[in-house]
Amino acid sequence: MNYYQRIQKSIDYIEDSLDTDIKVEDAARIAFMSVSVFHRMFFAIVGYLPKEYIRLRRISLSADEIKAGNSRIIDIAMKYAYDSADSFSRAFKNVTGFLPSKYSESTKDYNFERIDIMDKYFEVQDKEMLEKYPDIKVLKEIQPMRVAYYCYYGENPENGAFSVMSNWVLKNNINLNNNNYRIFGYDAPDSELSKEGYGYEVCITIPDNMNVEEDKLVKVKSLEGGLYAVIAVERDECLGENIIKSWDRLQKWLEGSKYAYGGRQHLEEHLGFSEQAEHIGGVDLYMPIMLKNELNSEEIEEFVNKMTVVSYTQKGKNAQHKACKYIFDWAVQNSINLSDEKTRIFAFYNFEQIGKPDFFYTVYLSIDENISVDDEKLRKSIFDGGLYLKRNVKYKNNAYSWFDFINSVEKSRKYSFGRHQFMEEYLINRPEINNETEIVQHMPVAIV
Repeated sequence: MNYYQRIQKSIDYIEDSLDTDIKVEDAARIAFMSVSVFHRMFFAIVGYLPKEYIRLRRISLSADEIKAGNSRIIDIAMKYAYDSADSFSRAFKNVTGFLPSKYSESTKDYNFERIDIMDKYFEVQDKEMLEKYPDIKVLKEIQPMRVAYYCYYGENPENGAFSVMSNWVLKNNINLNNNNYRIFGYDAPDSELSKEGYGYEVCITIPDNMNVEEDKLVKVKSLEGGLYAVIAVERDECLGENIIKSWDRLQKWLEGSKYAYGGRQHLEEHLGFSEQAEHIGGVDLYMPIMLKNELNSEEIEEFVNKMTVVSYTQKGKNAQHKACKYIFDWAVQNSINLSDEKTRIFAFYNFEQIGKPDFFYTVYLSIDENISVDDEKLRKSIFDGGLYLKRNVKYKNNAYSWFDFINSVEKSRKYSFGRHQFMEEYLINRPEINNETEIVQHMPVAIV
Protein backbone atom coordinates (compact mmCIF):
# COMPACT_ATOMS: atom_id res chain seq x y z
CA MET A 1 0.00 0.00 0.00
CA ASN A 2 1.57 3.33 -1.03
CA TYR A 3 1.38 6.56 0.94
CA TYR A 4 -1.49 7.93 -1.14
CA GLN A 5 -3.58 4.88 -0.30
CA ARG A 6 -2.67 5.18 3.38
CA ILE A 7 -3.78 8.81 3.51
CA GLN A 8 -7.00 7.80 1.73
CA LYS A 9 -7.67 5.23 4.45
CA SER A 10 -7.24 7.95 7.07
CA ILE A 11 -9.68 10.19 5.15
CA ASP A 12 -12.19 7.34 5.03
CA TYR A 13 -11.83 6.99 8.82
CA ILE A 14 -12.29 10.75 9.31
CA GLU A 15 -15.37 10.84 7.08
CA ASP A 16 -16.97 7.98 9.03
CA SER A 17 -16.24 9.77 12.32
CA LEU A 18 -17.12 13.42 11.66
CA ASP A 19 -19.93 13.28 14.22
CA THR A 20 -17.63 11.85 16.92
CA ASP A 21 -14.52 13.02 18.74
CA ILE A 22 -11.72 12.46 16.19
CA LYS A 23 -8.14 12.20 17.41
CA VAL A 24 -5.39 12.82 14.87
CA GLU A 25 -3.38 10.07 16.56
CA ASP A 26 -6.07 7.55 15.58
CA ALA A 27 -6.11 8.79 11.96
CA ALA A 28 -2.31 8.45 11.85
CA ARG A 29 -2.56 4.91 13.21
CA ILE A 30 -5.06 4.01 10.48
CA ALA A 31 -2.49 5.28 7.96
CA PHE A 32 0.32 3.26 9.63
CA MET A 33 2.35 6.43 10.25
CA SER A 34 3.78 8.36 13.13
CA VAL A 35 1.86 11.56 13.92
CA SER A 36 4.68 13.78 12.59
CA VAL A 37 4.96 11.88 9.30
CA PHE A 38 1.17 11.76 9.01
CA HIS A 39 0.89 15.55 9.32
CA ARG A 40 3.56 16.04 6.65
CA MET A 41 2.16 13.52 4.19
CA PHE A 42 -1.48 14.54 4.75
CA PHE A 43 -0.67 18.19 4.01
CA ALA A 44 1.53 17.30 1.02
CA ILE A 45 -1.15 15.10 -0.56
CA VAL A 46 -4.43 16.68 0.57
CA GLY A 47 -3.36 20.32 0.77
CA TYR A 48 -4.79 20.79 4.28
CA LEU A 49 -3.62 19.82 7.74
CA PRO A 50 -5.73 16.99 9.25
CA LYS A 51 -7.50 19.22 11.82
CA GLU A 52 -8.22 21.84 9.15
CA TYR A 53 -9.72 19.22 6.84
CA ILE A 54 -11.89 17.88 9.68
CA ARG A 55 -13.09 21.40 10.55
CA LEU A 56 -13.96 22.34 6.96
CA ARG A 57 -15.80 19.08 6.35
CA ARG A 58 -17.83 19.50 9.56
CA ILE A 59 -18.74 23.09 8.65
CA SER A 60 -19.77 21.95 5.15
CA LEU A 61 -22.05 19.22 6.49
CA SER A 62 -23.52 21.48 9.15
CA ALA A 63 -24.20 24.15 6.49
CA ASP A 64 -26.30 21.61 4.56
CA GLU A 65 -28.28 20.79 7.71
CA ILE A 66 -28.83 24.47 8.53
CA LYS A 67 -30.20 25.11 5.04
CA ALA A 68 -32.45 22.06 5.38
CA GLY A 69 -33.93 23.65 8.54
CA ASN A 70 -34.75 20.37 10.27
CA SER A 71 -32.43 20.72 13.28
CA ARG A 72 -31.65 23.28 15.96
CA ILE A 73 -28.26 25.01 15.72
CA ILE A 74 -27.28 23.76 19.18
CA ASP A 75 -28.04 20.17 18.12
CA ILE A 76 -25.95 20.59 14.98
CA ALA A 77 -23.11 22.07 17.06
CA MET A 78 -23.19 19.14 19.47
CA LYS A 79 -23.39 16.63 16.60
CA TYR A 80 -20.16 17.92 15.09
CA ALA A 81 -18.22 17.94 18.38
CA TYR A 82 -18.47 21.63 19.33
CA ASP A 83 -18.67 22.39 23.04
CA SER A 84 -21.23 25.17 22.69
CA ALA A 85 -23.38 27.07 20.22
CA ASP A 86 -21.05 30.08 20.61
CA SER A 87 -17.89 28.22 19.64
CA PHE A 88 -19.73 26.64 16.73
CA SER A 89 -21.06 30.04 15.58
CA ARG A 90 -17.56 31.58 15.64
CA ALA A 91 -16.08 28.70 13.67
CA PHE A 92 -18.98 28.73 11.20
CA LYS A 93 -18.67 32.46 10.52
CA ASN A 94 -14.88 32.26 10.10
CA VAL A 95 -15.36 29.72 7.33
CA THR A 96 -18.58 30.81 5.59
CA GLY A 97 -18.75 34.51 6.46
CA PHE A 98 -22.20 34.06 8.06
CA LEU A 99 -23.48 33.32 11.51
CA PRO A 100 -25.50 30.07 11.53
CA SER A 101 -28.67 32.04 12.31
CA LYS A 102 -28.21 34.16 9.16
CA TYR A 103 -26.87 31.44 6.85
CA SER A 104 -30.28 29.90 6.15
CA GLU A 105 -31.48 33.27 4.83
CA SER A 106 -28.48 33.77 2.50
CA THR A 107 -28.41 32.87 -1.17
CA LYS A 108 -24.87 31.53 -0.95
CA ASP A 109 -23.98 27.90 -0.30
CA TYR A 110 -20.78 26.76 1.37
CA ASN A 111 -19.51 23.41 0.10
CA PHE A 112 -16.27 21.65 0.94
CA GLU A 113 -16.32 18.29 -0.80
CA ARG A 114 -14.93 15.07 0.55
CA ILE A 115 -11.52 14.49 -1.02
CA ASP A 116 -10.97 11.29 -2.95
CA ILE A 117 -7.22 10.97 -3.42
CA MET A 118 -7.50 8.11 -5.88
CA ASP A 119 -9.69 10.23 -8.13
CA LYS A 120 -7.67 13.40 -7.59
CA TYR A 121 -4.19 12.00 -8.08
CA PHE A 122 -4.46 8.71 -9.97
CA GLU A 123 -5.27 7.82 -13.55
CA VAL A 124 -7.91 5.20 -14.37
CA GLN A 125 -6.11 1.95 -15.15
CA ASP A 126 -6.98 -1.15 -17.10
CA LYS A 127 -9.00 -3.45 -14.84
CA GLU A 128 -6.98 -6.56 -15.70
CA MET A 129 -3.66 -4.82 -15.00
CA LEU A 130 -5.01 -3.36 -11.77
CA GLU A 131 -6.01 -6.82 -10.56
CA LYS A 132 -2.62 -8.23 -11.53
CA TYR A 133 -0.64 -5.33 -10.03
CA PRO A 134 -2.83 -3.85 -7.26
CA ASP A 135 0.25 -2.31 -5.59
CA ILE A 136 1.10 -0.15 -8.62
CA LYS A 137 -0.78 3.08 -9.27
CA VAL A 138 -0.45 5.70 -12.00
CA LEU A 139 -0.22 9.23 -10.68
CA LYS A 140 -1.76 12.08 -12.59
CA GLU A 141 0.84 14.53 -13.81
CA ILE A 142 3.22 15.80 -11.12
CA GLN A 143 4.14 19.48 -11.38
CA PRO A 144 7.83 20.53 -11.50
CA MET A 145 9.40 20.96 -8.06
CA ARG A 146 12.04 23.44 -6.88
CA VAL A 147 14.77 21.51 -5.09
CA ALA A 148 18.11 21.85 -3.36
CA TYR A 149 20.36 18.98 -4.43
CA TYR A 150 23.77 17.35 -4.32
CA CYS A 151 25.20 14.62 -6.55
CA TYR A 152 27.90 12.27 -5.24
CA TYR A 153 30.22 10.08 -7.35
CA GLY A 154 32.37 7.36 -5.82
CA GLU A 155 32.04 4.35 -3.55
CA ASN A 156 28.57 4.00 -1.93
CA PRO A 157 27.19 7.10 -3.71
CA GLU A 158 23.83 6.89 -1.90
CA ASN A 159 25.51 7.26 1.49
CA GLY A 160 27.77 10.00 0.18
CA ALA A 161 24.89 12.06 -1.23
CA PHE A 162 22.70 11.62 1.86
CA SER A 163 25.58 12.56 4.16
CA VAL A 164 26.10 15.91 2.42
CA MET A 165 22.38 16.73 2.25
CA SER A 166 21.81 15.68 5.88
CA ASN A 167 24.55 18.08 6.98
CA TRP A 168 22.97 20.82 4.85
CA VAL A 169 19.56 20.15 6.43
CA LEU A 170 20.95 20.37 9.97
CA LYS A 171 23.02 23.45 9.14
CA ASN A 172 19.92 25.24 7.85
CA ASN A 173 17.70 24.07 10.74
CA ILE A 174 15.28 22.33 8.37
CA ASN A 175 12.72 19.99 9.89
CA LEU A 176 12.25 17.21 7.35
CA ASN A 177 8.94 16.29 8.97
CA ASN A 178 7.64 19.75 8.11
CA ASN A 179 4.99 19.83 5.39
CA ASN A 180 7.11 21.89 2.98
CA TYR A 181 9.77 19.27 2.31
CA ARG A 182 9.96 16.05 0.31
CA ILE A 183 13.16 14.06 -0.16
CA PHE A 184 14.02 12.27 -3.40
CA GLY A 185 17.02 10.25 -4.48
CA TYR A 186 17.96 8.86 -7.89
CA ASP A 187 20.86 7.70 -10.04
CA ALA A 188 22.79 10.71 -11.26
CA PRO A 189 21.30 12.18 -14.47
CA ASP A 190 23.36 11.36 -17.57
CA SER A 191 25.51 8.96 -15.52
CA GLU A 192 26.35 6.85 -18.56
CA LEU A 193 27.52 9.98 -20.38
CA SER A 194 29.63 11.31 -17.51
CA LYS A 195 33.37 10.94 -17.23
CA GLU A 196 32.80 10.33 -13.51
CA GLY A 197 30.58 7.32 -14.13
CA TYR A 198 27.60 6.43 -12.00
CA GLY A 199 26.64 8.52 -9.02
CA TYR A 200 23.63 9.23 -6.83
CA GLU A 201 21.79 12.51 -6.37
CA VAL A 202 19.65 13.53 -3.39
CA CYS A 203 17.31 16.51 -3.52
CA ILE A 204 14.93 18.21 -1.10
CA THR A 205 11.89 20.15 -2.28
CA ILE A 206 11.95 23.72 -1.03
CA PRO A 207 9.33 26.51 -1.03
CA ASP A 208 9.49 29.04 -3.86
CA ASN A 209 10.10 31.84 -1.37
CA MET A 210 12.95 30.07 0.41
CA ASN A 211 16.28 31.78 -0.16
CA VAL A 212 19.08 29.25 -0.63
CA GLU A 213 22.69 30.32 -0.69
CA GLU A 214 24.34 27.91 -3.11
CA ASP A 215 27.80 26.65 -2.18
CA LYS A 216 30.39 24.38 -3.76
CA LEU A 217 28.23 21.35 -2.99
CA VAL A 218 24.51 22.11 -2.70
CA LYS A 219 22.77 23.75 -5.67
CA VAL A 220 19.18 24.65 -6.61
CA LYS A 221 17.23 23.55 -9.69
CA SER A 222 13.77 22.56 -10.91
CA LEU A 223 13.01 18.82 -10.81
CA GLU A 224 11.01 17.85 -13.88
CA GLY A 225 7.41 16.78 -13.37
CA GLY A 226 5.25 14.51 -15.51
CA LEU A 227 3.34 11.24 -15.42
CA TYR A 228 4.60 8.51 -13.05
CA ALA A 229 3.74 4.99 -11.90
CA VAL A 230 4.35 4.54 -8.17
CA ILE A 231 4.89 1.58 -5.87
CA ALA A 232 5.58 1.58 -2.12
CA VAL A 233 8.46 -0.27 -0.45
CA GLU A 234 8.21 -0.93 3.28
CA ARG A 235 11.25 -0.54 5.51
CA ASP A 236 12.64 -3.77 6.92
CA GLU A 237 16.03 -5.46 7.11
CA CYS A 238 15.84 -6.17 3.34
CA LEU A 239 15.01 -2.62 2.18
CA GLY A 240 17.72 -2.50 -0.50
CA GLU A 241 16.75 -5.89 -1.92
CA ASN A 242 13.06 -4.97 -1.84
CA ILE A 243 13.75 -1.75 -3.77
CA ILE A 244 15.46 -3.74 -6.54
CA LYS A 245 12.56 -6.22 -6.68
CA SER A 246 10.04 -3.37 -6.81
CA TRP A 247 11.85 -1.68 -9.72
CA ASP A 248 11.76 -5.05 -11.54
CA ARG A 249 8.03 -5.31 -10.81
CA LEU A 250 7.44 -1.83 -12.23
CA GLN A 251 9.32 -2.85 -15.38
CA LYS A 252 7.19 -5.98 -15.83
CA TRP A 253 4.04 -3.92 -15.26
CA LEU A 254 5.20 -1.43 -17.87
CA GLU A 255 5.66 -4.12 -20.53
CA GLY A 256 2.00 -5.17 -20.30
CA SER A 257 0.47 -1.73 -19.73
CA LYS A 258 -0.77 0.97 -22.09
CA TYR A 259 2.21 3.10 -21.08
CA ALA A 260 5.77 3.46 -22.34
CA TYR A 261 8.88 4.60 -20.49
CA GLY A 262 8.69 8.39 -20.14
CA GLY A 263 12.37 9.23 -20.55
CA ARG A 264 12.54 11.38 -17.41
CA GLN A 265 14.23 10.86 -14.09
CA HIS A 266 13.36 7.79 -12.01
CA LEU A 267 12.63 8.90 -8.44
CA GLU A 268 12.91 7.29 -5.01
CA GLU A 269 11.01 9.28 -2.40
CA HIS A 270 12.38 8.66 1.09
CA LEU A 271 9.74 8.90 3.81
CA GLY A 272 10.20 9.36 7.54
CA PHE A 273 13.24 11.05 9.11
CA SER A 274 14.65 11.37 12.60
CA GLU A 275 15.54 14.71 14.19
CA GLN A 276 19.12 14.04 13.06
CA ALA A 277 17.92 13.86 9.42
CA GLU A 278 18.42 10.08 9.27
CA HIS A 279 16.09 8.15 6.97
CA ILE A 280 14.05 5.77 9.12
CA GLY A 281 10.95 5.14 6.97
CA GLY A 282 9.98 3.45 3.74
CA VAL A 283 10.47 4.44 0.10
CA ASP A 284 8.05 5.21 -2.74
CA LEU A 285 9.41 4.42 -6.22
CA TYR A 286 8.36 6.60 -9.16
CA MET A 287 8.81 5.33 -12.73
CA PRO A 288 8.39 8.02 -15.43
CA ILE A 289 5.84 6.94 -18.05
CA MET A 290 3.93 8.20 -21.06
CA LEU A 291 1.05 6.81 -23.11
CA LYS A 292 2.37 4.56 -25.85
CA ASN A 293 0.47 6.50 -28.50
CA GLU A 294 2.53 9.57 -27.53
CA LEU A 295 5.78 7.80 -28.39
CA ASN A 296 7.11 8.62 -31.83
CA SER A 297 7.13 5.10 -33.25
CA GLU A 298 6.86 5.95 -36.95
CA GLU A 299 9.12 3.59 -38.88
CA ILE A 300 10.56 4.51 -42.27
CA GLU A 301 12.40 2.17 -44.59
CA GLU A 302 15.84 3.36 -45.74
CA PHE A 303 18.76 1.78 -47.56
CA VAL A 304 22.08 2.95 -46.09
CA ASN A 305 24.91 3.00 -48.62
CA LYS A 306 28.44 1.91 -47.89
CA MET A 307 30.62 4.58 -46.33
CA THR A 308 34.19 5.04 -45.15
CA VAL A 309 34.36 5.36 -41.38
CA VAL A 310 36.81 5.73 -38.55
CA SER A 311 35.83 3.95 -35.33
CA TYR A 312 36.94 3.65 -31.73
CA THR A 313 35.94 0.93 -29.25
CA GLN A 314 35.94 1.26 -25.49
CA LYS A 315 35.12 -1.48 -23.00
CA GLY A 316 33.91 -1.54 -19.39
CA LYS A 317 32.97 1.31 -17.08
CA ASN A 318 31.99 4.63 -18.71
CA ALA A 319 32.61 3.08 -22.13
CA GLN A 320 30.14 5.34 -23.93
CA HIS A 321 31.54 8.57 -22.52
CA LYS A 322 35.15 7.57 -23.17
CA ALA A 323 34.50 6.35 -26.72
CA CYS A 324 32.53 9.45 -27.71
CA LYS A 325 35.10 11.80 -26.20
CA TYR A 326 37.96 10.10 -28.03
CA ILE A 327 36.29 10.21 -31.43
CA PHE A 328 34.99 13.76 -30.89
CA ASP A 329 38.47 15.01 -29.92
CA TRP A 330 39.92 13.36 -33.03
CA ALA A 331 37.25 14.99 -35.22
CA VAL A 332 38.05 18.45 -33.80
CA GLN A 333 41.79 17.92 -34.25
CA ASN A 334 41.20 16.97 -37.88
CA SER A 335 38.81 19.87 -38.61
CA ILE A 336 35.85 17.58 -39.32
CA ASN A 337 32.61 19.58 -39.23
CA LEU A 338 30.08 17.67 -37.10
CA SER A 339 27.22 19.86 -38.34
CA ASP A 340 27.89 18.94 -41.99
CA GLU A 341 24.96 16.82 -43.23
CA LYS A 342 27.47 14.51 -44.92
CA THR A 343 29.09 13.70 -41.57
CA ARG A 344 27.41 10.82 -39.79
CA ILE A 345 28.08 9.76 -36.19
CA PHE A 346 26.65 6.48 -34.96
CA ALA A 347 27.33 3.69 -32.50
CA PHE A 348 27.09 -0.06 -32.06
CA TYR A 349 27.21 -1.75 -28.64
CA ASN A 350 26.13 -4.93 -26.83
CA PHE A 351 23.24 -3.28 -24.97
CA GLU A 352 22.30 -6.50 -23.16
CA GLN A 353 25.61 -6.20 -21.25
CA ILE A 354 25.22 -2.58 -20.13
CA GLY A 355 26.66 -2.16 -16.65
CA LYS A 356 28.73 -5.36 -16.90
CA PRO A 357 32.53 -5.65 -17.29
CA ASP A 358 32.30 -7.06 -20.84
CA PHE A 359 30.17 -4.18 -22.13
CA PHE A 360 31.70 -2.54 -25.21
CA TYR A 361 30.78 0.60 -27.11
CA THR A 362 31.97 1.39 -30.62
CA VAL A 363 31.43 4.84 -32.08
CA TYR A 364 31.76 5.49 -35.82
CA LEU A 365 32.47 8.72 -37.70
CA SER A 366 32.02 8.89 -41.47
CA ILE A 367 35.02 10.43 -43.23
CA ASP A 368 36.27 11.10 -46.73
CA GLU A 369 38.02 8.02 -48.06
CA ASN A 370 41.17 10.07 -48.73
CA ILE A 371 41.65 11.07 -45.08
CA SER A 372 44.64 9.38 -43.50
CA VAL A 373 44.19 7.85 -40.04
CA ASP A 374 47.50 7.50 -38.16
CA ASP A 375 46.11 6.93 -34.66
CA GLU A 376 46.73 3.28 -33.69
CA LYS A 377 43.65 3.28 -31.41
CA LEU A 378 41.37 4.12 -34.32
CA ARG A 379 40.25 1.79 -37.09
CA LYS A 380 39.55 2.96 -40.64
CA SER A 381 37.12 0.67 -42.45
CA ILE A 382 34.12 0.38 -44.73
CA PHE A 383 30.70 0.30 -43.12
CA ASP A 384 28.62 -1.98 -45.35
CA GLY A 385 25.22 -0.45 -44.66
CA GLY A 386 22.13 -2.28 -45.88
CA LEU A 387 18.34 -2.15 -45.53
CA TYR A 388 17.04 -0.55 -42.35
CA LEU A 389 13.89 0.62 -40.66
CA LYS A 390 14.52 3.87 -38.84
CA ARG A 391 12.89 5.77 -35.96
CA ASN A 392 13.57 9.28 -34.71
CA VAL A 393 13.62 9.61 -30.90
CA LYS A 394 15.27 11.65 -28.19
CA TYR A 395 18.13 10.11 -26.28
CA LYS A 396 16.08 10.02 -23.07
CA ASN A 397 13.59 7.67 -24.77
CA ASN A 398 16.29 5.62 -26.46
CA ALA A 399 16.26 2.47 -24.32
CA TYR A 400 12.50 1.95 -24.30
CA SER A 401 12.17 2.77 -27.99
CA TRP A 402 14.70 0.07 -28.91
CA PHE A 403 12.75 -2.43 -26.84
CA ASP A 404 9.51 -1.41 -28.53
CA PHE A 405 11.22 -1.37 -31.95
CA ILE A 406 12.38 -4.98 -31.52
CA ASN A 407 8.85 -6.07 -30.56
CA SER A 408 7.48 -4.28 -33.61
CA VAL A 409 9.80 -6.13 -36.02
CA GLU A 410 9.11 -9.45 -34.28
CA LYS A 411 5.41 -8.99 -34.99
CA SER A 412 5.90 -7.71 -38.55
CA ARG A 413 4.67 -9.75 -41.52
CA LYS A 414 6.79 -7.74 -43.95
CA TYR A 415 10.17 -7.67 -42.23
CA SER A 416 12.51 -10.00 -40.36
CA PHE A 417 15.73 -9.04 -38.60
CA GLY A 418 18.68 -8.49 -40.91
CA ARG A 419 22.13 -9.90 -40.24
CA HIS A 420 23.93 -6.61 -40.81
CA GLN A 421 24.88 -4.24 -38.01
CA PHE A 422 22.39 -1.96 -36.27
CA MET A 423 23.06 1.80 -36.12
CA GLU A 424 22.28 4.33 -33.40
CA GLU A 425 22.90 7.63 -35.13
CA TYR A 426 23.36 10.92 -33.26
CA LEU A 427 22.16 14.12 -34.93
CA ILE A 428 24.52 16.64 -33.36
CA ASN A 429 26.36 19.75 -34.48
CA ARG A 430 28.68 19.91 -31.48
CA PRO A 431 30.71 17.23 -29.63
CA GLU A 432 28.11 16.52 -26.97
CA ILE A 433 25.32 14.00 -26.29
CA ASN A 434 22.66 14.59 -23.63
CA ASN A 435 19.09 13.49 -22.85
CA GLU A 436 17.62 15.88 -25.42
CA THR A 437 19.91 14.77 -28.27
CA GLU A 438 18.01 13.67 -31.38
CA ILE A 439 18.73 10.06 -32.33
CA VAL A 440 17.90 7.99 -35.39
CA GLN A 441 17.56 4.32 -34.53
CA HIS A 442 18.40 2.11 -37.50
CA MET A 443 17.05 -1.45 -37.19
CA PRO A 444 18.65 -3.90 -39.68
CA VAL A 445 15.90 -5.76 -41.54
CA ALA A 446 15.25 -8.07 -44.48
CA ILE A 447 12.10 -8.35 -46.56
CA VAL A 448 10.16 -11.52 -45.71
